[in-house]
Amino acid sequence: MSAHRLLGRVVAGSALLVAALIPGVASAASSAAQSTITLTVADRQISRSVVLHCEPVGGNHPRAELACADLMKVDGNLERLGSGRAGHCTKDARQVWATAVGTWRGRPIDYRATGANLCAFKHQTGAVFDF
Repeated sequence: MSAHRLLGRVVAGSALLVAALIPGVASAASSAAQSTITLTVADRQISRSVVLHCEPVGGNHPRAELACADLMKVDGNLERLGSGRAGHCTKDARQVWATAVGTWRGRPIDYRATGANLCAFKHQTGAVFDF
C-alpha cells in the first residue's frame, strides 16, 4: 500500500472519530445546562408534586415557561425568589410546606420553605410553586 493511500485512510479515520465525538461533547454540554427540579407543595390535607425542566422547558408543571423565567431571573437560587409582591390573600393560617429538589444548570438544589398559607406562598415565590 502506498504511503499516500495510507495517509488518506488515516485522515479519513481521524475525521470519522472526530465526527463521532462532537455529538457526545454537544450532548454532555446540553445535559449539564439542563435543569430538572421536582417541586412539592403540601398542607395538612393534600400534597402535590410536579417536575419542571428548563433549558429546554418541559415537564408537567402547568406554568413551566413562567416558572423557568422566574428561576432564570435568580439563576436558580430559590432563596431569592421573594418577589415582594403584595397579594390579595386571606389571612387564614393553613401553613404550607414546599420543597424543590434537583439540579439547576448542573448545580444541586435542595430547597425547603414554609408559608402562612398557599395563596401567600404563591405570591412570594411566583410561578415556580404555582401548580
